[in-house]
Amino acid sequence: MTIVDENDLIRLLNSIQELSDEITQNRSVSFSLHASAGAIKTQAAHAQTGFVLRRFNLDKVQDVYDGELERMNASLAAENQTLQHDNKQLGALIREYEQTLESVMSAFRTRARDVQDHELALIREYESKLIARESEDLLRALSASTAQSAALGRISKTLRHFMRVLNGEDAEVADTPSPEAKQGDAEEFDFEEKKDWSLERDCELARLERENSVLRRMLRMEVYEVEADTKWNVTDYAVDNSRLLGPRPGSSKHPPQPLQPQKKTLGGPPGTVGPYGTYKKGKPG
Repeated sequence: MTIVDENDLIRLLNSIQELSDEITQNRSVSFSLHASAGAIKTQAAHAQTGFVLRRFNLDKVQDVYDGELERMNASLAAENQTLQHDNKQLGALIREYEQTLESVMSAFRTRARDVQDHELALIREYESKLIARESEDLLRALSASTAQSAALGRISKTLRHFMRVLNGEDAEVADTPSPEAKQGDAEEFDFEEKKDWSLERDCELARLERENSVLRRMLRMEVYEVEADTKWNVTDYAVDNSRLLGPRPGSSKHPPQPLQPQKKTLGGPPGTVGPYGTYKKGKPG
């Protein structure tokens, strides 16, 4: 598809304007000719009736009057023929101008339609490219968000595993899904409560602590008060056991030292404390 220069388009528009002006002038001339033809027809009608000649030429004789009338009719006929010829030529020119203008306008409309089709094709092409680029950007953003969500899921899973390990839960049992949960989303979830191993461990440690304190009281050893909000420390428990049991055989060359009796009396004066730290009832006085 060729591209018309702007100068050629301007010249084409100027030619169209000139043709339109000429057609307007020709139409005005044709209108004036039609008016002149009407006036001539009126004069011919008056000549046929003889009203004008009779009105203005009453002093002439009949022969002169007839000769003048024939001469006037001949001139009118010649002028009428000339006007008819001019009218035919003007009609041909008008038709030619109309055909030329129609061809020019058809070419102009064709060119305008081609330019419009070209612009629409460019618009569609760029719109398709923009839509494709937007789709690619959306897909990249979706993949990035999906990867980020997956990474966050892995991090949260690792944190849950770490918290379960810190709380004393069995992480392998907690993370392993049950066979019923693997069958599908349509099946119901298993909401059975798992055994709280950390609570059992704390209860067992508290029981051992109380038993250890009772044994220390029985052996008249120093009892350390343990605060309620202090957590059990395995190292302290190992140290306390080492104090009770003594050094292991072969771990040291020095013999185990005997336990020193406690200087402080626990529970009151001698004879008032029974087994397991209970108090005896006093004798009535």
